[in-house]
Amino acid sequence: MNQRRPRSSNPRENPCHICGYQEFSWGDSVGGQRGPVYFRPEGGWPGSGQPLYTRKCDSCGNVQFFA
Repeated sequence: MNQRRPRSSNPRENPCHICGYQEFSWGDSVGGQRGPVYFRPEGGWPGSGQPLYTRKCDSCGNVQFFA
């Protein structure tokens, strides 16, 4: 029986959830002329968000966002 590897809270230690590959290109998320893309909880105020960082799987091209 296949056992799933436990997920780490560190995204650098988790494989791609699409293809299982473990090598990524890391970068920032850029939102046009406004600068970086942010996560802001519903009801939050401008300036209260967290910048989003991204990783792109070097095998399948899947992109994931992390706060």
